[in-house]
Amino acid sequence: MKKLISANQASAFKDLLQRAKKIALVIHVNPDGDAVGSSIAMAHCLRALKPELEVVLVSPNRYPDFLKWMNGTENILIFKDNRKIAKQAIATSDMVICLDFNALSRLEDLGEFIQSVSVPRMLIDHHIEPKLEEFVLSISNINVSSTSEIVFRLMKAAMKKPIPLAAAEAIMAGIMTDTNMFRNSCSTPDTFSVISQLLQIGVDKDKVAALIFDNFSGHRMKLLGYALSEKLVILPDCHAAYIALSHEELDSFSFQPGDTEGFVNYPLHIKDINISAYISEQAEGTVRFSFRSRGDFSVNEFARRHFSGGGHKNAAGGRMDSTLELAIAEYVNQLKNHKDEILASI
Repeated sequence: MKKLISANQASAFKDLLQRAKKIALVIHVNPDGDAVGSSIAMAHCLRALKPELEVVLVSPNRYPDFLKWMNGTENILIFKDNRKIAKQAIATSDMVICLDFNALSRLEDLGEFIQSVSVPRMLIDHHIEPKLEEFVLSISNINVSSTSEIVFRLMKAAMKKPIPLAAAEAIMAGIMTDTNMFRNSCSTPDTFSVISQLLQIGVDKDKVAALIFDNFSGHRMKLLGYALSEKLVILPDCHAAYIALSHEELDSFSFQPGDTEGFVNYPLHIKDINISAYISEQAEGTVRFSFRSRGDFSVNEFARRHFSGGGHKNAAGGRMDSTLELAIAEYVNQLKNHKDEILASI
């Protein structure tokens, strides 16, 4: 396995940990399996490494119901619902560890608060172009499958005892979700080495996969059927497709956070479709995008240039302050503007 964490990084982390009595773990808006899995794993490992340490977990908003099986999710503070308590927890911490995002702006209001308090910040992440100046210590690598994989390697280097089973299960969940069950190009030989070690710890991979991918509500399945049968739009000239859902449509299917997880991947199952977008209208008057691509077309650059977003080369997100109709029109227009680039990337 390639060395990911340098001796200097490991030493700096141990020094920060040694001096800390309380640590806050923070994840990004609309947390996914990797964000939740990496933070849960980190919490278990930190407590095993230093039993007297107080560890608090904070998420800007609610995480998906299908991730609630992970041991420790019940302790996650939801900033949107408990702003005063969450702010107090962060302000009284000795260190804030930021997991699975590359800049405090990804936290929206929570990020502004974290910037306002004088608590040292550490970054653990795998997204491109991290804002390193915002952190006193950064462990960031875009060539790693997931933040959960980075957490595994860091804690394995820091701990003299085995990683707890609950942490190993959360890491497995994070890797499985961020690699789309190992289908994404970010799955490397080192990733499978980590998976092998997780199995040796005692993780039941089939149980974890079932809890993630076979644990949806009936409302979610009906919403997926509606999205594919009524809302899928194919743009053959651009080798692209999209699914767009309004706030009213989501509400009609009793939408819960995480119900549309993975919707963006379905159009890529269509022959000759290389770019996909899931576009959703938010209650607060904004529109969010999730982008996926195959081949050499970078949806990261596409999202950064046109939709105030970013991410990975083949997986990114973005947003617009507009109506859903205008957001769809802008997506289609920008695809047409990039048509030559898209065709060249196939």
